[in-house]
Amino acid sequence: MSIFSKPLSQIGSQDLAELLAEKAVENVRLEFKRDIPNKDETLKKLSSFANTYGGVVVVGAKANSSDGRIVGFPGVDIQSGYKQKVVQWCFDGAMPPLEVEVSDPIQIPSGNGRVCYVLFSPESENAPHFLNGRKGVYVRSDEFSSRFEPQLATENELRHLLDRRKLILERRAELLRRARRRFLTFTRRRYQELTKSKESIGCRFDLCVVPRFPARPVCDHGHLSSLLRSIRVDWRSVGFPRSSVGFISQHESEIVLRPGSSFSILEANIWGMIFYATEIERETEQYSGIHLNHFLGQLLVFLKHANLMLRGFGYVGPLLLEMKQRKICGVPWIVFDGNKPIVGRASELDDQVSFSISTTSEAMDKRRDGLVMDILRYVFFATDWSEVADSPQELEKLVRTGYQYNSWNCPSKLLV
Repeated sequence: MSIFSKPLSQIGSQDLAELLAEKAVENVRLEFKRDIPNKDETLKKLSSFANTYGGVVVVGAKANSSDGRIVGFPGVDIQSGYKQKVVQWCFDGAMPPLEVEVSDPIQIPSGNGRVCYVLFSPESENAPHFLNGRKGVYVRSDEFSSRFEPQLATENELRHLLDRRKLILERRAELLRRARRRFLTFTRRRYQELTKSKESIGCRFDLCVVPRFPARPVCDHGHLSSLLRSIRVDWRSVGFPRSSVGFISQHESEIVLRPGSSFSILEANIWGMIFYATEIERETEQYSGIHLNHFLGQLLVFLKHANLMLRGFGYVGPLLLEMKQRKICGVPWIVFDGNKPIVGRASELDDQVSFSISTTSEAMDKRRDGLVMDILRYVFFATDWSEVADSPQELEKLVRTGYQYNSWNCPSKLLV
């Protein structure tokens, strides 16, 4: 059937007529709906296809109630904004969100002004997709009737789907481990040579922005290379990443060595992960510790840069922010009263701390400063300095300090 072999944008009335001529029968990958299904029914059908083998729903097609064989195309009235509505239902109503395609209205073969819609849900590598509101996991099955329809997954089916997802989550964890290993290798080989100061790296942190379910590459290596080279964020008159640094290519990744003013690394890979790692401990004649304003400014720069990279990838979906601080025990925060450095609090017992925040690409775009506040709350509570992060007002003050340090115009209203 051509309805399975053509892009939805190319499906027309002749393809619908072909279904009727072939006397198509509903099966594990095909369903006919006489009327437009509501939100709950749509989510059950599309998630069951995604969790099984993928499939198509033809809306406006009538099937025999006994055997599911198509008998005609009564069609439906054109629905304003139907495509956007279904896509939004699938983004908000399932976790992970469902990737679906919805056709434009297709004139039915009789040409009486009514139309059909074709909804396509591919087999998902992100399965199982849970429907929100404790509605469960659905698969496409004929176990409980002679007709294929969405059914709640059995224990064995759910285990199979979870095993499929486990591979995706293991990939995400390995991408982060690999990025951290690369920074460690860079540090061991080049730190003393490039910094010409102390022998080993001090307190540092890394921040990873990665799709929660990296099931497939978001781009090829060629596009990744040109994208990373084209994106630059204004930052303290030098820009980020600095134009004077070099780019290197490694397996699945493009990497910038020392993209900022401190000993640092920036890595982006074809799976949509963007990784930043940097030293934050400074030693001068006046002080030794973590320069608070520099730390705040770097967080803002990293998330702004990551957002531009995600746009360049064309990625829309759930994200995970993972952050790790190392060698922090006894290293104080340094705040400034004018030009005078003041030694602040330090972690008393923990030498490293890590945490993760679940978010979305939309939040990165629309409430990025709010995500910075979420990170700062974790950071300062973890290092025994909670009083600077225990209220929205204090957190906003920190973010505005970061804007000023970066020489950015501070907006009247932050992206929270």
